[in-house]
Amino acid sequence: MQIDLWSDFACPWCALGFYRLEAALRQFAHADEVTVVHRAFELDPRAPARRTQSMTDMLASKYGMNPAQIHAGHERLAALGTEVGLEFRFDRAQTGNTFDAHRLARAGRGTAAESDLVKGLFGAYFTEGSLLSDHEVLARVAAEAGMDPGTVASVLGSEAYATDVRGDEATARDLGITGVPHFLINGKWSVPGAQDVDTLVLALDRAWERTEGVEQAAAS
Repeated sequence: MQIDLWSDFACPWCALGFYRLEAALRQFAHADEVTVVHRAFELDPRAPARRTQSMTDMLASKYGMNPAQIHAGHERLAALGTEVGLEFRFDRAQTGNTFDAHRLARAGRGTAAESDLVKGLFGAYFTEGSLLSDHEVLARVAAEAGMDPGTVASVLGSEAYATDVRGDEATARDLGITGVPHFLINGKWSVPGAQDVDTLVLALDRAWERTEGVEQAAAS
């Protein structure tokens, strides 16, 4: 069974969705037969490499929220993150463009490093407060995930996988995906948003049952 997961590394709900999916897979009886494919989605493709605004100022400007509302939202997210082992430190966050982080993640797709790389990128942004347009940060996260240094240097020193990232984003548009995280199970069943762990387990169980039923019918 394949799960395609569209997300952005600057999206807190995406980070929460990733961690919740990990938790759900730990409860799923057939987790060893599941492949998770991480796909790119930029919330702000036009973002500069580094914003001078704080996250609070950016959110206030973008959504018209006041600081108290933003702080309350961050506290809620922090509490939800704690439930699945994710530490949000919004006071440290440095906002900016995530395109190169997505290119790097694409380079790691299908390798043993993929999951650790994605987790490391979320952690770098939301826990460490590192800037994901900084190639030194990306190289460090990739090394900690076990990626080949030569591959990492080649990707970051070029435009490698840029077309693939744009392809993921185009596929999202074709599918009508306008928000992330977005889970697509076996190319058929969409699960939008950072659903709770129990909901994800239920979705996995149902998708598995339907897939098995189709296969059994085809075999007979």
